[in-house]
Amino acid sequence: MGLEEVIVEFHRLGIPDVKERELKLPTGLEKAVTVFGLRRTGKTYLLYQTMLELMKKGLPVERLFYINFEDNRLEGLTSKELSGIVELYYKHNPDAKLMYLFLDEVQAVEGWEKFVRRLIERKNARIFITGSSSRLLSRDIATTLRGRSLSFRLFPLSFREFLSFKGFGLKEPLIEMDRGRIKRYLEEYVEYGSFPEIVNYPPLLKIRTLQEYLDLIIYKDLVERYGIEKTGAMRALMRVIVRNFARRISIRKLHGMLSSFGINLSKAKVYEYFSHLEDVGFVLPVRRFHSSEVESLRSIPKLYVADLGFPSVFGVKDWGYRLENLVALELFRRKYYAEPRLDVSYWMDDRGEVDFVLSLGFEVKELIQVSHNVDDPETKRREVNALIRASKALRCRNLKVITWDYEGKETHDGLEIEFISLWRWLLR
Repeated sequence: MGLEEVIVEFHRLGIPDVKERELKLPTGLEKAVTVFGLRRTGKTYLLYQTMLELMKKGLPVERLFYINFEDNRLEGLTSKELSGIVELYYKHNPDAKLMYLFLDEVQAVEGWEKFVRRLIERKNARIFITGSSSRLLSRDIATTLRGRSLSFRLFPLSFREFLSFKGFGLKEPLIEMDRGRIKRYLEEYVEYGSFPEIVNYPPLLKIRTLQEYLDLIIYKDLVERYGIEKTGAMRALMRVIVRNFARRISIRKLHGMLSSFGINLSKAKVYEYFSHLEDVGFVLPVRRFHSSEVESLRSIPKLYVADLGFPSVFGVKDWGYRLENLVALELFRRKYYAEPRLDVSYWMDDRGEVDFVLSLGFEVKELIQVSHNVDDPETKRREVNALIRASKALRCRNLKVITWDYEGKETHDGLEIEFISLWRWLLR
């Protein structure tokens, strides 16, 4: 009764209004399409967007079965009872040849994989799945569904999406008024992040909601799923990472920082907890560029956080690091949404570093520095010289410096370097 009530209720209430996201899910695959990512990034609304696209193609809403397995009416549902979905589908759609199932937070049902695999093997279903753990829906799913799935990672809003959620329509050419509003919105985007729900909240409510998100990540994704007992230690680790975001930090250093705060956690446990934070998408490590993948994996990573609202929760300013973190997030979006072959790393020698190396396979395509302010001659010289050294070492002439508002093209040591403002780069 619970399943049918949930399904019929969805059909009666209809699909809510959605703002379009840049990530598009394929609808014609004979595979399970899975969406994973941090909580509250909008995975459910991406499913709604996909349903609306199917309805535009002529599919009636009754052909779309949406089930949120975190609904308390479905508490205690077993994998065997999932077969009831098939019966209900053909009860309501007796002439259908294909089922369209949207299974939200399906990991709440233990053993769900066998049910999904069975339907995929029968080739009579289009299945869309969401979950909050990347371990569940990228690593394990490849094994459990045996190549019968395709995974997509969803991030908080890009700046283009953020402007759309604000009701700002981009029209070329941009006039002075447009550029002024864009820069105002960019300041908000950099300070409070881009979770969809809080875009139009006032500042204090944004912070309070972000605090709740952190609690959700700890207690729903980490404590419940991984059985973490030392919640205080996990919270401290998250605080340390956020306070040192966009910097190179080893597990050894994280362990030392926690010890200095009186947190008694072994180095092995710190590594384990860090892995969990990476699994759920809270932290995004970027490794040093090396021609050897093994050496790259052994390198000390730069740690970026999944949303810039988290540093604000802990009172961390660091405007320059925020810009770098923002660029990292946008590069990851471009990787996961558009070009899965893209590899993002950093480069360094004994005199400095380049923030981002973008490569496809073994070919370096672009080198990017991020600098909030290049008005200071010493800062500019340092950024440019590192780019030139990396350019020669990696044989790449596509060089860019992303700044807050300085733009232009300059030639240094025979190499052309493009300086571009952050807002313009984000909107490209």
